[in-house]
Amino acid sequence: MEKSANKIWKESGTTLNFKEWIERENKKKENVDNFLPFDASQSVKDTINETLNRSKEEMKATSGYKITPDNTKFLGLDKKVLAFSSFIILGSVGYLLYNKYKSNEG
Repeated sequence: MEKSANKIWKESGTTLNFKEWIERENKKKENVDNFLPFDASQSVKDTINETLNRSKEEMKATSGYKITPDNTKFLGLDKKVLAFSSFIILGSVGYLLYNKYKSNEG
């Protein structure tokens, strides 16, 4: 069963309204028709359109673009490394302050 244009429009996540989107999609199909150097049957055109759409989906999936932000980093540093480093630095400063306080008492 083929999806309706309205359903495809909703799933595309485009910012265009439906009228502009459908006009753009129709122009894409016209471009495929103009691309062919011969008078192709509808099945050949459909096959080409399916291949183009599959290629677009593969490029979108492998492009490296992340829809969700990476929450494992803070200021470009891994949160675990940042926490461990902060712990070491604060521990060192605390130890130095403790030794200084202890030497002033005695």
